Amino acid sequence: MGSRRKALEHRESPPEFTFLVEKALELGATTAALMPAEQVVVDERVRLKCAVPACPGYGNYLFCPPNTMPVQEFRRTLDRYSVALLVQVESQRNSLDLDTETMGDKDLIKLEEELHGDSNRALGKLVGRLEAEAFKAGYYYATGFTGGICILCPECVTVASGKACRRPLEARPAMEGVGIDVFKTAANAGLPIALSSDAPVRWTGLILVD
Repeated sequence: MGSRRKALEHRESPPEFTFLVEKALELGATTAALMPAEQVVVDERVRLKCAVPACPGYGNYLFCPPNTMPVQEFRRTLDRYSVALLVQVESQRNSLDLDTETMGDKDLIKLEEELHGDSNRALGKLVGRLEAEAFKAGYYYATGFTGGICILCPECVTVASGKACRRPLEARPAMEGVGIDVFKTAANAGLPIALSSDAPVRWTGLILVD
């Protein structure tokens, strides 16, 4: 994988943030790209797809909708940021369609864990580390987002339990959970995403910096 790693720096991004691209690659990112935060695409229809048809995480996970920041609030918050860093971690598996129509929620989550659990967790760890690096550099508003359902724990405590997250310093909401159109945003940054193809899945995360 190391030979394929590359940095894609947006020409309009301030040069003082390039250390984050270098750090991302050092920490294991397959690709990393800086872009103006205004090119992060937010669309309410992304959040709608969390609920229709309902994702297994919808309403069941602490960091999944409707337990995440509303799209309109995120849109207003995004306006306060100047730079976004997109990172990708490549899975060893592809995204070819599987026969999941008869699977229950727990079976679907288990399948995702089996296919992409390692790369999903690697992305979460990477996003957390990069957020911390930006914070230490003085960008204390740095905030990270991952992709997909949080699988840090074998089973989420859920909102209904009234219990707090077991790993609050590591868990992050997914980009799509706050309404980010991951495909259009990645395209704006020059990062590839392939659906239902024989290409390895690339988990995509985002760190907002200002």
